[in-house]
Amino acid sequence: MTRFTKILLAGVALAASGSIVRAADLTEPVGPVVVETNGGFYLGSVSSLTFLDDTSFAAGGARVGTDYDVGYYSGVRAGYSFGDMGYVSPRVELEVGYGNASVDNHRVSGVGAISSIDSFGDASTIQGYVNGYLDIPLGGQLSAITPYVGGGVGVMNLELRRQGVAGVATLMDDDDTRFAYHLDAGVGINIQELGLFTNFALLTNTTFDIGYRFTAADDFSFTARDGSRSETDFRSHAVIVGFRKSF
Repeated sequence: MTRFTKILLAGVALAASGSIVRAADLTEPVGPVVVETNGGFYLGSVSSLTFLDDTSFAAGGARVGTDYDVGYYSGVRAGYSFGDMGYVSPRVELEVGYGNASVDNHRVSGVGAISSIDSFGDASTIQGYVNGYLDIPLGGQLSAITPYVGGGVGVMNLELRRQGVAGVATLMDDDDTRFAYHLDAGVGINIQELGLFTNFALLTNTTFDIGYRFTAADDFSFTARDGSRSETDFRSHAVIVGFRKSF
């Protein structure tokens, strides 16, 4: 082998090694594969438009029934999802919130409604629950949508706040606390899995909830301004929306 041939082969080998090094530099490093899971802790909020059933109280020897305008409820929640367990994914959470509905009108012994112009006051609540839910993953093309069912048990403080009639008096201004529960059903929607807001890191692992809630509590005891004592129940139906961000 001539000296020229040796030099030529050495040059080819050097060029080849340089190409390999450059190719390695251009190759994106492969890191560990991250497998997402739907389990873990989450924080969230819940809000609703609330349709409160009538309440009533005794005052001045008569029974006063109260109709309400559409109210609202807002709460915060913290929970833990256990991830997929067969066909369901259970989770538990703590929730605390505040609700309010303004008086539309009062009725005395069920007869002769007093117009909302003359009636005043509201019903406000502070509610706290331990909730449990079962998410039902659909998978496939519907994996972004997850139906859920569940509910919660806890306590509710109900205040019939400054309820009365203009030109007459404030008839009721009292509160009481009782056991309460709610039943929920709805769907959770993974926002980014639908292809929405994919460039917003803040919405990563965020679920939007929409559904129905029935809330109930019984035997609240109230004392009217004139000393009359009576009991009433709380019932409400609500369209609820909320967000959950998993960590």
